[in-house]
Amino acid sequence: MTPLSGRRIELWVEARGGVAAVNPIMRALLEDLAAAGAIVSVRVPEHEVADPSKMLNGKPPSLVLLKTATTLGLSLAMADEAHGVKFLNGARATLEAHDKAAAMARLAAAGLPVPETFLFDPDPDGMSQPSGLEGAWVNKPTRGVHGRGVSVHPDPASALSTLANLDSKDSHVVDDGTRLLQRRIGRDSEADLKVYVADERCFAGSKAFTPVSYATDNIEPSALDRPTKEVILSVGEALGLRLFGVDLRFEDGELVIIDANPFPGYRGFPGAVVDLRFEIERALE
Repeated sequence: MTPLSGRRIELWVEARGGVAAVNPIMRALLEDLAAAGAIVSVRVPEHEVADPSKMLNGKPPSLVLLKTATTLGLSLAMADEAHGVKFLNGARATLEAHDKAAAMARLAAAGLPVPETFLFDPDPDGMSQPSGLEGAWVNKPTRGVHGRGVSVHPDPASALSTLANLDSKDSHVVDDGTRLLQRRIGRDSEADLKVYVADERCFAGSKAFTPVSYATDNIEPSALDRPTKEVILSVGEALGLRLFGVDLRFEDGELVIIDANPFPGYRGFPGAVVDLRFEIERALE
């Protein structure tokens, strides 16, 4: 018998191409959990008609791994959490972390290094623009997935007048047009330092951002010094997350947090399965 024997564990994911988006690391994790005696299943909320006032399948699972960022999925998770379903990460913490404006504000309030950031609604005819801004800026949605809708501009004026659509039909994320204007950190050719955390262990690597980089395992592993690890772990504390990812860049040798995400894919780091299983066992205690 193991701590996972007979425990029902669901992985909630979005759909991609009409099927559940389960990447190789998540597939290996499910296989590992099943080998330990857990009863595992994959759920795509968009493929169901759910009544948020009660559990869809009657008896709740022992634990839900909340890896979806979709509007329907997070709404259903919040409803199920209210009924006592246990989520990893918590449904409320996940929902709040997916609001990039709120997440940046919480990180800044915790004293963590974030870029200068503005919140705006693209409307060049009626919007007052902040003065004194120079250099390159990034336009990104407050709710986004896999870097969709993110664009880099040589000056703030062009960034403020641009609205890149999220392709909401595919992402299932409601987009009301609200955007972040974030000062560009580093050079355009510079790769992001991506760090994935599970069981307070950091898996770090350099990865160039592209519209499809989220779906690739191509990442150059990187070592982290102790001060950087302390900053990374402080992100999880500030956002109330146990499983999370952080995107970093450096300016004048100092790290800056440009993004944080709940439950990343851990792609390129198969060793993360061990730490993910530990976090699951811990959540089930």
